Amino acid sequence: MKIMYGTLWTGIMLFFAVCLVYPAMAEQGQDDTSQIDGITVTATKTSVDQELSPVSAYSVDREDLDFQPSYYMNNFGEFIRDLPGVSVGQYYPWGPPWVQLRGTGHFLQRTAYLIDGIPVHAFLSPAINPNDIEQVDVVLGPSSALYGPSAAGGAVNIITRSGKAKEGINAQVGYGSNNTFKPSLSIGDEKDNFSYRFSYAGEISDGYKMKPVEGMVKLSTLGKPQYIKTSSVEDNDYSYQWLSGKMEWNNHQDTIVTLALNYMDRYLYGGQKNLITNDHGDTVVSNLRVSHKFTDQVKLTATTGYQYQSIPSQANGGASLVNGVVVVDDTITEIEDWDRTRVPFELQGDFTILPNNVLTVGLYFAREEETSYDYDPDGTQTYRYELTTDQSAVYLQDQMFFMDDRLSILGGVRYDKWEYTDIYDSGSSNSTPDDVEKDTVTYRGGVKFRVNNMLALHSSAGTAYWPGNAKWLFKNKNTGDTWREANTDLEPEETWMVDLGADITIPDWNTLIKVTAYHGVIENIMAYTYEDNMPHSNQLIKTRNIGEAEINGVEFYLKQPITKHLAFTGSLTLNNSEITEDKTNQANVGNQLRNSPDYFGSLGLRYQNPDLFNWQVLFRFSDDRFYDDKNEDLPYYHMEAYETLDVKVWKDWALSEKVTLRTQISAVNLLDEEYATEIVYVNPGRYVECMMGVRYAF
Repeated sequence: MKIMYGTLWTGIMLFFAVCLVYPAMAEQGQDDTSQIDGITVTATKTSVDQELSPVSAYSVDREDLDFQPSYYMNNFGEFIRDLPGVSVGQYYPWGPPWVQLRGTGHFLQRTAYLIDGIPVHAFLSPAINPNDIEQVDVVLGPSSALYGPSAAGGAVNIITRSGKAKEGINAQVGYGSNNTFKPSLSIGDEKDNFSYRFSYAGEISDGYKMKPVEGMVKLSTLGKPQYIKTSSVEDNDYSYQWLSGKMEWNNHQDTIVTLALNYMDRYLYGGQKNLITNDHGDTVVSNLRVSHKFTDQVKLTATTGYQYQSIPSQANGGASLVNGVVVVDDTITEIEDWDRTRVPFELQGDFTILPNNVLTVGLYFAREEETSYDYDPDGTQTYRYELTTDQSAVYLQDQMFFMDDRLSILGGVRYDKWEYTDIYDSGSSNSTPDDVEKDTVTYRGGVKFRVNNMLALHSSAGTAYWPGNAKWLFKNKNTGDTWREANTDLEPEETWMVDLGADITIPDWNTLIKVTAYHGVIENIMAYTYEDNMPHSNQLIKTRNIGEAEINGVEFYLKQPITKHLAFTGSLTLNNSEITEDKTNQANVGNQLRNSPDYFGSLGLRYQNPDLFNWQVLFRFSDDRFYDDKNEDLPYYHMEAYETLDVKVWKDWALSEKVTLRTQISAVNLLDEEYATEIVYVNPGRYVECMMGVRYAF
């Protein structure tokens, strides 16, 4: 039923796109030569030159992506982890990358995710296959005034690929470690005012042991017995299938219409008979954007879309330790259906009525419906959870430019309101509690001054707000492997941060150096704990406000061409995220904020010569980090420091005027370093992949 609704909504969007485009096409003159740039979410939410923005932001474009190695369970997180301020954890192959920005320490509640400029839940971000990504933008620092909640550390925007002139047909297949098979096929083109691109991609693997038994047994002996139950007795086989399509009409004068649809099917075997973590769940992210420039001073952009995700799963009796031996009960004990549907709408106006000034005004609304149902194997419902969340917002931003653009000033304010309605939780004593409302005002501002052609100074400040995960507020689940205890008294999490930086350019050497120092505070930190749920032999998740954390750090970035074909890049982040107040356990004061390493970075050497071949070597490193506020020195709770070496070599061979053969080989974690990635999940180790593809240009 959800998929039918999604198809209907996409059809409605397409209908309105045609209605808007056709009249404009009919009226278009033959002599139109002016070009209107498409709306791209940047550090300032408009298409103003990023060099004029005082907000720290970085982009990884398609050329950068082509040089990235092929990773086991490809995702956008690997593409951006070489940027300053960006720390990425993985729990292969399940879920999204855990992108932590500026030491804020949690991917879900302190990083905002967008696809083509539209906010999405973190767990929807894997809907985009890496082959379909054109660019990934990262905005650092509290950005709720620009993009809404969950932006304490910043925001990540995934921009999907559009059709290019003579792109043609691309077919390729990759084969890698763990018997991993990656086929893909795409077709795209751009003619006159219309462009299109459609693609398919897959990833199928015999997998590896995500939660190896020996590790879970060790955790059990150290006081964490609940993790044995879902340990990987067998390999965690998985498969992903992606479909995407994007069409754009641009009359090169005043109107741009874009329609995009991304679909993913995912299956993940839990490593035990009858244990299925995701049983062919669907994920859909679609959007329709219409941008029209009425005059040289007024441009309006309307955006809507449909987002849907289903995560059907199946649980068994699980593994247990009996007389020192792991025994598996493969009896099916529970079937769960977890669905999330979201429909956003945004209307934004950019006004340049005053000279050297861009005023942005916007309205935003999104309705999200979440349901979770648990069943016994005979079909009897044992648990039911439903919630509707309406989020509405208005925002205002002003950018001013002086002294021939040498001085730029940014100021922004946003008001957000959340309404939680139609709440139903069968595990609560009051299964239908009253509706709940939350609201807030957030700010963002900054200034940048270009002293000369070698030095630019910039500073920005901002606030962020997160109302809390709705499950933490309302869900009292009392069935299955994992129970939850709701906490309606959770206070919203609030963050403020300031930064000061310098961009240094040495024209004679084409050197770019960026240095930015930052300081911030997170108040009313929300944290969760996994506790033994005796006598049920499973785990209970509780949430609470623990207090405050202080964040201090410095980001360094260097880009240095060495020769015509050889270039060096490097990044380093020195960070200190420390709990300064813990109302629940004073002993935690002074500990590291969970998932906030003290340093991380990368060094890269890239050789680019299409006439010969292309290669890149990446050295990546990270300090250790902890998964809990106690900073327990346990396996998977204390994730030790690591260094990895990644290599890629590729070459395009012109077989004819229209046919090109592409070959590549890449190795990730070449030295086969062993380290934990996220809670109770282990890194897959060395991954080597070979790929061959053919392109036919139109």
